[in-house]
Amino acid sequence: MKTFFEIKPGLLKRSSLALGFFDGVHPGHQAVIKKAVDEAIRQNATPALITFKEHPRALTLGKSPPLLSMPEQRLEVAEELGIEAALLLSFTEDLCRLSPEDYVQQVLVDCMGACSLSVGFNHRFGRNRVGTPEILAELGKSMGFGVHVASEIMLDGLPISSSRIREALAQGDVELCKRLLGRAYSITGIVERGDGRGKSIGFPTANTGTPEELILPALGVYSGYAKLENGKTYPCVINVGLRPTFGQHTVPRTEVHIFDFNADIYGQRLSVKFMHFIRPEQRFSGVDELKNQILKDCEFARKQLALESHGAAPHQAL
Repeated sequence: MKTFFEIKPGLLKRSSLALGFFDGVHPGHQAVIKKAVDEAIRQNATPALITFKEHPRALTLGKSPPLLSMPEQRLEVAEELGIEAALLLSFTEDLCRLSPEDYVQQVLVDCMGACSLSVGFNHRFGRNRVGTPEILAELGKSMGFGVHVASEIMLDGLPISSSRIREALAQGDVELCKRLLGRAYSITGIVERGDGRGKSIGFPTANTGTPEELILPALGVYSGYAKLENGKTYPCVINVGLRPTFGQHTVPRTEVHIFDFNADIYGQRLSVKFMHFIRPEQRFSGVDELKNQILKDCEFARKQLALESHGAAPHQAL
């Protein structure tokens, strides 16, 4: 994907644009992106996207909600959906001050050559967020682009939204999260050296550092999959926690025990998918009790993932 980071006239001659922050790239976001791709094919334009590095609320409200995805993750999913170019901007005060008309003229038309825009039903833009899909449609009449507005998508009678996904993760409900996202929730980080405690008790773990802006599921143990830099994927158990048995961390850490794997992957990029919740984090009386529980966790996770791979519904952990 061709990625731009500054607003300059003529970056693209003719584009069909998807607009939004797209945190998590859930099915509602995907509908916006897919419409932009479809219109690009129909109008012989470049399928493109405009998004932001930081959540707009970090500037407008002084605080951002925890993120479901980092910019590179969002762009990766968008590329899989057919996007070929992206303008990734910082949400600055200068950009925030632009009127809807100036934003559309300078960024969408002059910079990206928009012939078609695809937005969500609740899309807002411009100074004080006064721009709406209806205003975009009016501006499009004089500036030469069409506007397509994606409808709200529901699941179990409630809207699919980034905030609803965050709530599911905060409760450790990664299965609901998977239904809301349309795929398993994943985090990506660099494998860091720990204190070797897991290896010393027979369960080596990859300690995965993740950006502090990124939301982690609730403290606990999960089954999932670990994907290495070489593209290989392995089943695993994942502990998100403070390690209360061995002296508590002050912030949650992600420790991944990859089944049947013992290679050195320090410093490598590791992606972890959360498939099922196994149990909450707990304090153990000592190493032996901890080892026995980890054995049970691993056995349960193996059966759980094997059942799922064969199309059977996994049982709940006891």
